[in-house]
Amino acid sequence: MWRGHNREPVFEDPDDKLSYVRSLGKTYTPEIRERVEWYSICLMTNHTHECGRAKLVPDAGAGIEPLSHWMRNAHSRFGAAFNRKHHRQGKVAYDRPKTTEVEDAEAVLQVMFYGDANPVRAGMVSHPSRYRYSSYGLYACGTRSELTEDLTPPPAYLALGDTAEERQRRYRKLCDLYLRKQGLINDRPDEDVAEPLATDGLETGSARPGIDPQVGRHPRPPG
Repeated sequence: MWRGHNREPVFEDPDDKLSYVRSLGKTYTPEIRERVEWYSICLMTNHTHECGRAKLVPDAGAGIEPLSHWMRNAHSRFGAAFNRKHHRQGKVAYDRPKTTEVEDAEAVLQVMFYGDANPVRAGMVSHPSRYRYSSYGLYACGTRSELTEDLTPPPAYLALGDTAEERQRRYRKLCDLYLRKQGLINDRPDEDVAEPLATDGLETGSARPGIDPQVGRHPRPPG
């Protein structure tokens, strides 16, 4: 999790969110991709949630340094752009990103649901399907955008079904179950999930033939 300095907003408009996403993408280099898998994202007003995994690489082992290096570079790039745009100086973030170790595959899904639920918990929307700036739309509906083009589905997600449609349906049900347990939604039909709203400023599209069947998105070209 990355939080704004003094809990101040770090995303004052959709362009700030777009700038942050592009800062992450620009610094998610081939070298970082070899060491870090990026699973999910949710952008709030004054903080962000990202979930990923530092991969085990032969002769290099597994460690959090590549993930930390990527986050430092991305946040530095975004902070400089934010200060230029808003004619300000000084720190943008409260501190370095807060990192919590996730123990197993099932816990990864719970972390993803936690991120999806944040806009509901904050009273911004009634359901994750109505929020523009999270990866819920990718995993629940197969909707892709610039926000999610660099994400890799975690093994726990791939285990939810044999087809993209099965995985999306199961993800919706499990996320709704999480929301109910947290007291964030009342009972509702599992399939009563609206298509996510279009993401301001981000290219969007729906799953169609030729798209990666894992989650319903185009595979990103190598490099």
